[in-house]
Amino acid sequence: MKKTGLKAFSIFLLFLLFVLTVSLSGSEIFETSLDNGLTLLIREDHSVPLVAVRVCYHVGIKNECPGLTGITSICEAIMWQGTRAYKKGEIARIIQAGGGYTSSFTDWDVTHFYSRVPSDMLDTVLMLEADRMAGTGLTSEKLLLSKDIVRKKRLSEVESSIYGRINEEYFNLAYRAHPYGHNKYGWPDDINRINLNDLKKHFRAYFQPSNAVLVIAGDLETEAIVKRVTELFGNINSRPMEERRPISEPESIGDRRSVIVADIGVPAIIMGYRIPGISHPDYPVLNIITNILGTGTSSRIYQRMVNDEKSAMYTDGGIIMSEEPGLIYFYALLNYDSPVEDAEKQMSGEIKRIKDEMITEAELEKAKNQVVVNYYRNSRTLDDITRNLGTARFITGDVNFGKHLVNAVHHVSTEKIIQTAQKYFKNSNRIVVVISPPEAGDAYIFEEDHEEEHE
Repeated sequence: MKKTGLKAFSIFLLFLLFVLTVSLSGSEIFETSLDNGLTLLIREDHSVPLVAVRVCYHVGIKNECPGLTGITSICEAIMWQGTRAYKKGEIARIIQAGGGYTSSFTDWDVTHFYSRVPSDMLDTVLMLEADRMAGTGLTSEKLLLSKDIVRKKRLSEVESSIYGRINEEYFNLAYRAHPYGHNKYGWPDDINRINLNDLKKHFRAYFQPSNAVLVIAGDLETEAIVKRVTELFGNINSRPMEERRPISEPESIGDRRSVIVADIGVPAIIMGYRIPGISHPDYPVLNIITNILGTGTSSRIYQRMVNDEKSAMYTDGGIIMSEEPGLIYFYALLNYDSPVEDAEKQMSGEIKRIKDEMITEAELEKAKNQVVVNYYRNSRTLDDITRNLGTARFITGDVNFGKHLVNAVHHVSTEKIIQTAQKYFKNSNRIVVVISPPEAGDAYIFEEDHEEEHE
């Protein structure tokens, strides 16, 4: 692209960011806590007659001990099985009948229940969520139904998906001590053995007001909503939260790797490194490195493997946003005739290059812009806003974490990129998982015994 084209694009990008910043900063976040410990976050936005409601519980994969993996997903499923006031399926039916949408999910650190509805249905949704928080019954029948739901999700998303299997293997290799290493649907034997006493202990410890954040965004009046939330949620019984002892991931003395041999037409490789949690000062730098190496068609790994070497049909990368030890990763879907060992050398070569060679100011500025644009792109909708606020409040303690991340990114230097890459991109800190067809699997394993160090 000519310089005039780059200049025009930069002006357009700055204008776009200005417009998005104005639209997103027009309303401050209101935060308060009820006497029972429930945190309430409200963001008014009268641009459309919609509201989003999200109840976040500070519990996820990290709160599951060996033998109880998948129990948080079971609790999530239980909360759709009916309450004292509403039968199974009624909560979803009422919201959908009013033109709304509702769902839930469990991740590493937080379990979310969320709805998006016309603003005149806000009171209805608040009544439903208050009843769900206070009135979810725990019975053997509901436990059996919820276990079956979790088993089916595991079957469809993990066991029946070759890339679900590679993802599970990757996390299992990456974490030996920390619970992040298991899938949110747990291990099948654990799911089978979880009993009603296990369920009651976990549910009552975590799915309660003192461990919850209620986030509401959209066309509403803050003062009236605070009063209504206090009426509906303020009398729900709460229990003191036990202090959780953080679990550290011990330093590895060698890289960890696995080869999955399967009858597939598209070999794949995923390579990643352990990093600190989201609140660590290196997180903004690692975000930039992710963009330089692995995000988009202009990233270094894509250019090398797809455009230059023609070894891959697609590459990408990412960074795990987790409260405790996270991961930065890059993956490639290879062309059917591309040797996996060559693909690994190409990917490793680009990772080594960012450790050894100073990037240009232009490349750094582009990567910074990507981080900023991604932040605003992922903060456009009411669902985005409530998800970001609830997650940030729990895993960082700062509802404005995204804005602070954007500010921190602007201060990252080219020298800091090299220092951070050298700090984390060590072979002893690396995890590699390969999925390879049968005819290539054994050959690849043999090659790995003779791998050279790239330090």
